[in-house]
Parts: sequence; C-alpha cells; structure tokens
Amino acid sequence: MEPYQLLVIARTQSLAKRLRGALDAEQVLIRWVPSAAQALELDLAPSLLILDLPPSGGARSVARLRRQFDTPVLVISRLDGPVPDRVDVSLSRPYRLEQLVELIEATLIDHSPHRIRVANMSLDTETRRLQINSSVYQLRPIGCQVLALLMAQPGSIISRDELFHRVWQTEDGDNTRALDVHIAQLRQQLESDPRHPTLILTERGSGYRLQPPLSTP
Repeated sequence: MEPYQLLVIARTQSLAKRLRGALDAEQVLIRWVPSAAQALELDLAPSLLILDLPPSGGARSVARLRRQFDTPVLVISRLDGPVPDRVDVSLSRPYRLEQLVELIEATLIDHSPHRIRVANMSLDTETRRLQINSSVYQLRPIGCQVLALLMAQPGSIISRDELFHRVWQTEDGDNTRALDVHIAQLRQQLESDPRHPTLILTERGSGYRLQPPLSTP
C-alpha cells in the first residue's frame, strides 16, 4: 500500500513539521516548499495540496496549481478572508491541529479512486481508512473487505455464506465462524455499544445488513 503524499506550501516549515508529528509517517509522506512557484517546479504527483494562503489571497497561486496538479486543494485562510475559487476545502484561522488533521483525512478519503461511499460513510479500500461523519477509523484487512461488501449493498441482507465465500474465496462454508469473529471486531471498533449494534445488523437465520448511521451536524 503506497502512502499518501501531501505537498505543504507555506512560507515556513512550521506547518509541515506539526503535521509530521500528527500524522502516521507510514501512511502519509509530507513534502514542504515555501511557495507555489517552487511547487510548480516539482516532478510530483501529490495526493493533496495544502496551501497556506498568502496575504494577497492566493487566487493566482490556486489557479496555477490547478493547471499543473490533478489533485484536491486544501487552503488555510485568514479569519473572514476570501477563499479562492476551485478550492476543495478550506479552514480559517484560528484552528486546532486536530481540526486540520480531520479535514486532511476526510479529503484524502473523499478523493480516493478506491472509495466506496454510502450516506455519511466513506471507505478507501486501498488504505483501509473509513470515515463516518467526522470520525476516521483504520480497519483491518479482512474487516475492510467485509465492510466493503456490506457497503456495496446498503440496507440489503447478505447471507453469511455469500460474505464468507467472497472474502475468503472458498466454497467451504463450514468455517463461517471466522466471519462472525471479524463482524464482532468491526462492531467493537465502530459501534458505540457493540452489544446492541445499530450499524452492522444481524438478520437471524439470514445474514448481515448495513444500516448507515444518520448524519451529525
């Protein structure tokens, strides 16, 4: 699994250093340049551009970056300052580092070519990152496969045999107990009360069904 590449464009390295300390180095590589002009000289295909807007507003910088890079753009603006067109997501000062990290993770998932989206759930099957509302979870490999199958048919009952066969690629249905273990692990990770699940429901005698949660403000 290739890590995400973030290109941070800011006058100083402070932002890049803070993000290196907050993000998983195995999943995210961070490159820093002090200006959009220097970013344009790079032979790079970043997963996300993070631009700390200059006092001038940065509209010209965003336009130039958009022409060269086919990637989402996240900008950090001054309080009540203008946000240029063609920006995917913005964050205004003052902000908490946790807010920026949440926006980065959500934007990477939302723009992944391996994304499955159902209601307010977005799953990147390549990185196994799941976003539900503002929360992001790192899934285990088998759990990710199981959830991806359930998300592909939200609201529909999928039999235990079908899930087992499609994940384990075998016709031996005598070991579907392994599926139950991974369902339990998903519930433990994602449900507020795993003993009374509301996301991954058991349909007794039939299988499992995904019930996407309601959006939160």
